[in-house]
Amino acid sequence: MAKLKKLVSAVGSIKDLGSARAEFDDSARILPDAEIYPPEDIRPEATDARTLLLRVTTPDGQQTRASQGDTFAVIHIPASSDFAAVLTINPSTQIESGQTFAALADDGGWPVIVAIAEEFLGIRIDHVAELEVSALGNVVDELGSLPVYSRTAFSSGQTEFIEGTNNLDSSTTGIFTSADPVDDAGQTRTRNQRAVLRALFQALKSGGLAKDPNKGAEVLGQFASGIHHDADLTTLELGKLANSLRQLQNDDIAVVTVPTNSRRDEGGTVTVDFDPEAMPALKDALAGNDLPEFFRYLVSLGY
Repeated sequence: MAKLKKLVSAVGSIKDLGSARAEFDDSARILPDAEIYPPEDIRPEATDARTLLLRVTTPDGQQTRASQGDTFAVIHIPASSDFAAVLTINPSTQIESGQTFAALADDGGWPVIVAIAEEFLGIRIDHVAELEVSALGNVVDELGSLPVYSRTAFSSGQTEFIEGTNNLDSSTTGIFTSADPVDDAGQTRTRNQRAVLRALFQALKSGGLAKDPNKGAEVLGQFASGIHHDADLTTLELGKLANSLRQLQNDDIAVVTVPTNSRRDEGGTVTVDFDPEAMPALKDALAGNDLPEFFRYLVSLGY
């Protein structure tokens, strides 16, 4: 009877995994290349590295601009596959003519988002994924709670967060990543987003998903329920990316914020710019020169 139950469970998990894969690969989930990428002649050349640009979207109306509270993260795995760099971008960062990343994203959509990331990071974006924050919260519930550190205590609506470790779930993950705890042009919010992504990667690695098909199917299903992505990001390609990350040790995955400088004018307004001294070194590292050493250094500095 025990063997029969095990067999039935295995068959059930295979069906669940098949359903999750079918939903993820469904044509309704695919963003056409023409709506994602900028003109080819302004893009970096393709390499053997693999890079995904992830956007976690917040519900309309929570921010003054649609993109302001979204999470933007670039996940870069070099050709050697011996390290992974995850970079969160502050949407309030000024890009050109006083316009912020968020404002340009709102006006130009994915092609502009990809173009900015490629220009400032110097690497080609191979895949994009847009994930609803509610789906991310459901993934967190499947993994259990998500222990995430906050540098400051703050509240958003009726939800309170402490200075220290907060255990997030589906009802608090989106609030923690989209709230603006400090008037610093989103710097603290971006650090909170980085903290969530860092904890999420650790949870996915330690969750035993490869050994538990049922849990793996549930997690994939939650991702699939709220995602849109490019045509080449199939479940097969996603599996390759996940396998590369799974084989790395925790200290071989660096989750950092893209270096910025901020300043407050006499009227109290805070302006954020990419750090002109750090960005050339960042681009050089992403090009393949001393990537692990540089990103571990960024982590040690608190980025």
